[in-house]
Amino acid sequence: MKNKNVMIKEDRISELPELVIENILLRLVSSKDRVRVSVLSKRWCALTASFPFFDFNCDEFVKGVYGTIYNHDARYLFYKYVEHSVSRFCCQQNLKNVHTFKLCSLFKDDVEVGIINKCLELILEKGLKVLDIDITVYPHLQEYRLPIRPSSRVSSLTSLTLSQHVLPSSLMVDDANLHSLKVLWLNKVTLDPVVTKNLTSSCPLLEKLIVEYCYGVKKFSVYGRLQNLKKFRFIDNKFNGVERIDIEAPYLYECHLSVRPCEGATSVKLGSCKQLRTLYLDGSFFPTSIGFSEFFNNFPFIENLSLSLHGQCNSLVVSSPSLRKFVLYDECDLEEIDINTPNLILFSYANECNFRNPCKFKKIDLGELNARMECHIINGVDSLWFKKLRQFLESANRFKVLKLDNSFLGKISVDFNQLKVTGLLPYELEHVELKLFQEKVLTVLDGILWCCRPRSLSLTSNFSFMSDKKRSHFLKFISAKLLQQEDKGQTNIQIEWSFPSNAETYFSWNSMMPELPDHNKLQTLTFIKEEGPFQEEEKNETVKGLQMLRLRICVIL
Repeated sequence: MKNKNVMIKEDRISELPELVIENILLRLVSSKDRVRVSVLSKRWCALTASFPFFDFNCDEFVKGVYGTIYNHDARYLFYKYVEHSVSRFCCQQNLKNVHTFKLCSLFKDDVEVGIINKCLELILEKGLKVLDIDITVYPHLQEYRLPIRPSSRVSSLTSLTLSQHVLPSSLMVDDANLHSLKVLWLNKVTLDPVVTKNLTSSCPLLEKLIVEYCYGVKKFSVYGRLQNLKKFRFIDNKFNGVERIDIEAPYLYECHLSVRPCEGATSVKLGSCKQLRTLYLDGSFFPTSIGFSEFFNNFPFIENLSLSLHGQCNSLVVSSPSLRKFVLYDECDLEEIDINTPNLILFSYANECNFRNPCKFKKIDLGELNARMECHIINGVDSLWFKKLRQFLESANRFKVLKLDNSFLGKISVDFNQLKVTGLLPYELEHVELKLFQEKVLTVLDGILWCCRPRSLSLTSNFSFMSDKKRSHFLKFISAKLLQQEDKGQTNIQIEWSFPSNAETYFSWNSMMPELPDHNKLQTLTFIKEEGPFQEEEKNETVKGLQMLRLRICVIL
């Protein structure tokens, strides 16, 4: 009796309202976690049985049971678990509609195929909303085809994701009965123009269309009824070049096109997409810069633009009053880039077309007034490149913050004497950020401080591996370089060191011996020039000029 009372007291989950328990179930992404908790509560176990969200991943299940994905017995248990979960749900009275069914697995034999087909046939009759199937099959098996028949209830689907298998014939006809579908994601499936036309014309409410690495695609066209399409993403499979992409979607908001470089350019038409705000282009699309300009002029409200044109355009002109963020990964020289973008707040440039950062635009505080330029050095640069950078900054006449990132080991060589003979004055900037390896800092610093005159400078590197003596010399050198840009000639400038503890320590110019935190990770040093009135001892009068050079030290975790 005592143990029973203890068990009752411990089962606090059963005391919660059903809506609260269902909310918790929704937040547990893994089926394994749901099963674990069901052991602690009978009510939880009962609700799990009627929970209309299924997410089955074979590798995760097998690894969770045996600690490795290579176990035949665990694979057998996985398919039995899927079969039991689906049949238990479908056998209940007062059955709810199924909301989500996700499956990621590898088929090794026909028995596994049969179990999953049976489960899908049951699920598709229960008003399913979200279907996500990622199936890989062993070479001796036929390509997997979803068991969707003309009589299947697919009209309730709002999201359909199909990966690595053949489309069922019922989805290839001109009326596939997908009238509620809002998201369609096709990955590594075989397509042709007729299938594409029939499939998309059957989805009048489609808002998001993703086609990635599909086979047989030479031409991809979307016409007609997709009045609600907001996002479109197309990536070819890198084996056969895409000749043409045509999209008619008047309310398209975001478009991402990526094709492999091939002989000739891929023709792309988005002329009706006047509401476009975000555009990614990666591949050979325009044989000339004029072709790009004519194409780009179709989008009067564009805000985000990312280009990697694989060196096809020797020059590039970008003119847009609405553009806010511009990313360019291309070997196009800085002197060949002409931008007329009065509202631009970010220009990110890498001098290599194959450079890849996550294809997302950075979130920037729109209230920030200082427009910034970021340079990622992939291919080598020299003194001439710094000269072109200086001229580009002046020509753009917009940027106040410059970031130079050499963490990708591009070769940098600077001849300071070659730069001096140009007679160009440094371009005024609010801030410069440098991310460099130690051995390149002093070389790059000459080029950057010839190119621009910042009010503050941040330098990110690993300084903790330097000896105290070398570090002190290093920081003195940087400080001296910054002070050389000031023409007031003061020698009584204060140096302020600010450490992570927020404690402030002051050093005179002659006794500067800072100690950086002993840390193996990257550190950022920030030099800040502060102007203000100071007292000249000899003349006993107050004049304006540089009063303090502040150094703030922080550790990047």
